[in-house]
Amino acid sequence: MTGLVCLQGGGEFSPGCVPMDTDLARRGAGRVVVTALAGTVGRDYRTATDNGVRHFRGLGAGDVVGAPDAREDREGALAVLRTARLLVLPGGSPSRLLEALLSTGAAEVVAELLADDVVVSGSSAGAMVLGSWTVLPDRGGSAGVQVAPGLGLVPDVLVVPHWSGARGDWVRAIEAQVPAEVTVLGIPEESGVLVAGGGLTAVGRTATTLVRHQLDLDLHQTWRKP
Repeated sequence: MTGLVCLQGGGEFSPGCVPMDTDLARRGAGRVVVTALAGTVGRDYRTATDNGVRHFRGLGAGDVVGAPDAREDREGALAVLRTARLLVLPGGSPSRLLEALLSTGAAEVVAELLADDVVVSGSSAGAMVLGSWTVLPDRGGSAGVQVAPGLGLVPDVLVVPHWSGARGDWVRAIEAQVPAEVTVLGIPEESGVLVAGGGLTAVGRTATTLVRHQLDLDLHQTWRKP
């Protein structure tokens, strides 16, 4: 990974995200591409993608497009994704998003973009799947909360979105299943963490929690693994 990644905790495209996303659009300095593959095929995908396009156009980004749904138009979608200088992955179902990225080849394109210094921003499910591990809450069932490997594009990180300190079932599953060296980020809505140069920097409206370290990462503070 060489490009900048922003892991957001949810509440994407809301007024509280404006400063954070304006900065990302500035850093991307080119086409913004939105693809809401964490949603279902059809209206759900189109609505979430269109919301992202409107949001970034409202921030003054001049070239903002929604990619075709890669589950319906693989070649067309991948071609559009490759034009991104800022790629935006909104929230929804992390298991659906992970499956869509892997089955369509979009995961490989995201890796290529990062290697080319493209900015990638994922919110909620979009942030979760970028780490080495992710919680899949809709696949738990009677066995409890399921934790599975993510894309690993942000190494040794697991994101717990919508963080308020009250995800006890998730945290217990993570502690039981995820290697100790993985950093667990509890990220509130309208907040995020910039991943660059081996450091994690809190941005957005409020602090991010380093869950296993029992440490709050205050806004604009950078943390590096010891």
